[in-house]
Amino acid sequence: MMHMANIHVNLDLDSYDILIERGLIHKVGPMIKELTDADKVVVITEDSVGKQYAAKLNKTLHAAKNLSIRFITVPEGEACKTLRVLSAVYEAIANFGLDRGDAIIGFGGGAVGNMAGFAAATYLGGIQYIHIPTSLTAQLGTAIGGNVSIDMPGSKNLVSSIAQPRGIFIDPDLLATLPKAEFHKGLAEAVKIACIQDKDLFIIFEQAKNDVDLRKRLPEIIERCCRIKARYSEKDEFAEGSRMLLDFGNTIAHAIEGYNRYDGTYNHGEALAIGMYLITRQAEKLGLTQKGCAERIKYVLEFLELPIQTDISAADLMLYMTNDMKIWGNMIRLVLLKTIGQAYLHPVPLKELDKHIITEIDA
Repeated sequence: MMHMANIHVNLDLDSYDILIERGLIHKVGPMIKELTDADKVVVITEDSVGKQYAAKLNKTLHAAKNLSIRFITVPEGEACKTLRVLSAVYEAIANFGLDRGDAIIGFGGGAVGNMAGFAAATYLGGIQYIHIPTSLTAQLGTAIGGNVSIDMPGSKNLVSSIAQPRGIFIDPDLLATLPKAEFHKGLAEAVKIACIQDKDLFIIFEQAKNDVDLRKRLPEIIERCCRIKARYSEKDEFAEGSRMLLDFGNTIAHAIEGYNRYDGTYNHGEALAIGMYLITRQAEKLGLTQKGCAERIKYVLEFLELPIQTDISAADLMLYMTNDMKIWGNMIRLVLLKTIGQAYLHPVPLKELDKHIITEIDA
C-alpha cells in the first residue's frame, strides 16, 4: 500500500487539502470531479509537461463521469505569465463555455500554476482552481499560499491577487525524469525550509550518501516542506509577518537574479544557495548566528553541487536590494538563522547593510 499524505490547509471558507502520493496522476480525475462538481474543466499546461504527461491526465479525467475536458498549452516557464498569453487563455476558456461551477487545472511548474490560478481568480469573478504541480520547486510548496500573479514588461508578479485553490495534488513520480542538475537546483528550496524550520529535514540532507537516497525519500521531503508552507500560509495569509521567514537567502538571491536581469546565468535555486551561505557566513562573523551553521550549509550545498559564491561585488548587489519588499523606511529586515532549524527577522538600518552583505570569500 503506497503512503498518501493529506495536509489540510485551514483557511476557514477557503480551506483545502494537499494530497501527496506516488502514482496519484493515474487516479486524480474522479477526485477532481468529486471535489469541484464541475461539468467542464480546462487544463492549462506547458509543452514539455504536455508531451510527457497530458495523456495520463486526460485518461484519468475521462474516467470521471460527465466531465468535458479541454487542454490549453502555454509557453514554458515565466514566458506564460504575460497579458498576451492570459488574454488568449481567457478567449479559449470563454469559447469552451466555462461557467461559475466549472474549474481550471494548472498542470505544470510554478509559473504555469501562478498564471492558471490568476486566470481562475479573475474569470467570471473567480472560478474553482486545482493545482497539479510538476516541477520540484512547485511540489516543495511554491504552489501553496494562494499568491497568483502575472508579469508586466520588466516587473515580475506586478499584477497579482490572493486566491486559494480547491486542492493541490502532488505526484512525486512526475519528477522521475528530472535531470540530476535540475533535481539539485530544485532541492535548494527544501534546504531553505530545513534551515528556517526543520532541523530533522536538514539532517536528512547531511546524512544522504547520494541521489538515490534523496529520491527514495522524496515524498517525505516534499511532505515536510508542504506542511511547513501550509502552517505559514494559515498563520499569515497575506505575507506580512512570520511568513517573511520564508525569504531566508532570498534578499541576496533576488539581487543576484536582478543584477543578471533574470537571464538564467543563475537559476533561482543556484542564486538561493549562494544567498543562504553568504548571509549565514557573515551573520556568524557578527555573532548573530550560532557558530558552525555556515559550514553545515556549505557541506549540504556542495553535496548538491550548488554554488556558494558569486563574482558580483557586494556594492553591485546592494543596488538591487534597495527595492526589496522587506524595506520599511530606512530599515531592511534580514532573515537570519539563530541555528539550523530556527530563523528570525533582524532589522538593519540601510546604511549598515554593507556589514551584512559580503560576497568575497576568504581564502
